[in-house]
Amino acid sequence: MPATARHILVDTEDLCLKLKTEIEAGADFADVARRESSCPSRQQGGDLGTFNPGQMVPEFDHAVFTGEVNKLLGPVQTQFGYHLIEVTRRWEEAAAEASPAENALDRALAALHQDVNDPKAQSAFYGTFLNTTFCVPTLDSKELDGEEAGAEERVLPLVLEADGTRYLIVFSSEARLTEWAGRSVDWAPVPGHVLATTAMPPLHIAMNVGTEYSKQFNPEEIAWLREVVKRSRQTESGEEQTN
Repeated sequence: MPATARHILVDTEDLCLKLKTEIEAGADFADVARRESSCPSRQQGGDLGTFNPGQMVPEFDHAVFTGEVNKLLGPVQTQFGYHLIEVTRRWEEAAAEASPAENALDRALAALHQDVNDPKAQSAFYGTFLNTTFCVPTLDSKELDGEEAGAEERVLPLVLEADGTRYLIVFSSEARLTEWAGRSVDWAPVPGHVLATTAMPPLHIAMNVGTEYSKQFNPEEIAWLREVVKRSRQTESGEEQTN
């Protein structure tokens, strides 16, 4: 059952509660998101578009898919901070089966494909990518290295090589990962901004392999995204110091 939601992300619970009181007193959610949220989605007033269960971190996912629609939810604590969430629409399972499981990232990529030189389409896609939590298939290092039981276990992301190029495999939903693998596999949730800051050259990123929403990110593209994340964090740090 996909849902459409918007959120505001801040560092402290106190600030989250303060903003909740402000919105409940009549402040516009989108205006507060643009002013206060540390998430790239603040440029869209906190709008995350449409996504399916399993695409977001567990605490956020639980709030969106169990919380009341059109009600201010939170504070919800995740590894990123404290969220205020408003679920603006949620489809029932039957409706989800009747329509394609397209999400905000899919729509942003489709818009980018229409005109790859459109600055607005570029900003919308890359911003959504950095804000999306991906399913990264994982491997047990002991199985790869033939280590004996009792050795330290390390969980490694799946990296495949083709024509001398190494690709980090990521999917925007568990359903797409399972369909690609042909079975249920272990995976870890990793935000797009973490992928951008940890995928070092010469590694490429292959997103949604085998689907119409696939895209490859080359090292130069990833380096640019890494710089975007760095500048965003520096801006947020500067804003905190002036407050």
